[in-house]
Formats: sequence, structure tokens, C-alpha cells
Amino acid sequence: MDEFINTIESNRIFFKKKLNIVSIVSLSLLGVGLICLIIGLIFLESTLFIIFFLSLILAAIIYGIGYSIYNKKYLSTFEKDLEKKAIELNYGNDYFFNSNKGIDFGSINESRCVNRPDEYHSSKLFEAKRNNVSFLSSNYVFDFIHYTTDSKGNSRKEVNHYNGRFIKFTFPRNLNAFLSIMEKNSIDEMIKDPRLGEKIEFEFMEFNDKFTVKASDPLKANYIITPQVQCNIVDFDNAFKSDLIVCFLDNAVYVFMHEYNAKMPLGIYKEFNKKVFDSYANEFIIPLLLMDALDLDSDKYVNKNLN
Repeated sequence: MDEFINTIESNRIFFKKKLNIVSIVSLSLLGVGLICLIIGLIFLESTLFIIFFLSLILAAIIYGIGYSIYNKKYLSTFEKDLEKKAIELNYGNDYFFNSNKGIDFGSINESRCVNRPDEYHSSKLFEAKRNNVSFLSSNYVFDFIHYTTDSKGNSRKEVNHYNGRFIKFTFPRNLNAFLSIMEKNSIDEMIKDPRLGEKIEFEFMEFNDKFTVKASDPLKANYIITPQVQCNIVDFDNAFKSDLIVCFLDNAVYVFMHEYNAKMPLGIYKEFNKKVFDSYANEFIIPLLLMDALDLDSDKYVNKNLN
């Protein structure tokens, strides 16, 4: 992976040097324009003012075109392979990924934690399996459209966007229970309280302070959310900033990392290093981290013969 990162950074430096030449030409034109402006101010010569503005415009155009060309060339050398490399780092070749495809709203709605949007978009479908636990994940965007009318009768359209990452885990054993773990203050136009089960609390106060838990069966809630799992969820939530919602329903777990987007920007002026790469790899390693945090590959989930 170091070789992949080093190759990208070498390409970035190569194209940046070419862009630097364009920058020098643009700055030279700008310099000529500034000289004309100073002389024009001294002698009040209108022609020099025109030359200044033309130089300013021409410098901006040359730099803008140069930046667009070389930044695009730089990104094209690795952008298609970036996500593939990020996935293969942790999954080898045992996965399915389609950046243009997503999860249908019906699958997300199974969680009972979302309101139906006016428009729904999903992309970057990712599917894999570890041990006996399968999972799929996808980005989502929920759009809620509102129309308002002012005192003069003029209508105005407003669109509220809500985005994040959705993950669904499926395991062999049916728990025959519903349990929701919702980060406090996560309820908004998209996320709703499923209003199922009774509210319960645990001895770990930091967990209680961060999350509201409701369960159809309090005994199963304590069986599922052990003290260690509570600690793991808090640590995970601290590491990945989002509004975290986790719902256990029968033989599946639905996870919303609401308003999550930790990817670092890519560009010819941005050094490409391991930190930048990891910000893209995290999207695909998060399901594995959640499996460990929730203990989903333990016997109580994968052994369907347990009562």
C-alpha cells in the first residue's frame, strides 16, 4: 500500500510542477498589469487601466484553465483505483462494490428508524461477509422538500438534505426482539424514534449520557448490550464523528452513521499521504470495526441453535 501512496504523491508533484509554470505565466501577466495600473495612476492614462484589467482577466483565465487541466490529469491517475485499493486492503477479492448502485429505501426502512423522504438517493453499495455474518453498506441522501408562502403570496421551495452511511448486518440466529440505541439529539426530519419497547438504562453512565436505549425485552437488551459492548460503542462513536443509531431486529442489525463524512479532500495542492488514504479506507473498514464493537461474530449471533 505504501507503493500505491508513494506513486500517487509522485504523480501529484509531477503535475504540480507543470501547474507551477502556468502560475508563473499568470503572475507575470498580473505583474505587467500592476505596472500598467501604477503608471496609469501617475499619468492618468486610461489605456493603461484597460491593459491592467485585460491582464487581470487573462491571468485568471490562464491559471483557471491550467489548474483544471492538471488537477484533472492528476486525479485521473488514481481516482478509479483508490476505493478498490482501500477495499482490497481489508477484504482481498471477496467483496462486491458498485459506486453507482445503492441500497433501496425499503431495505433502510426495515429499521423502523426513518421517515419517508420526498426524494431518496443512494450510492457506493458495498457487500462482504466475515465468518457467518453478512453485511451491506451504502451512502444515503434523504431530501425533504418544503414549500412556504410569504405575505405577498410568493411561494418558495426549500430542500433539506440529510446524508450519512448505512450498514445492515445479517446473522444466522433470530433474536426475536427489537432494540434501538439512538444517540441523544439525533432525532430530526429523517431519523425518528421507533417508539417500540421500553426505555432502559445501564450502570455505565457515559453510555447512558450519550445514548437512549429502548427494548422490547429488557432481559435480551442486557444480553445484547453487555458492559463491554457499551464501552465499545462509546469508543467507536468518539472515533467516528456522526449521529449513531443502532437497531437490532430479529436476525439483523441496522446502523446509521448519520451526517458522517470524514473523507479528506483530494487535489493537486493537497499532499496525498497515509492519513488521506485512510480517510477513504475507513468507509470500508467501519463494518469490521462495528462487528467487533457489537460482538456480532460471537456464538450468540452465529449459532442459530441457541434458544
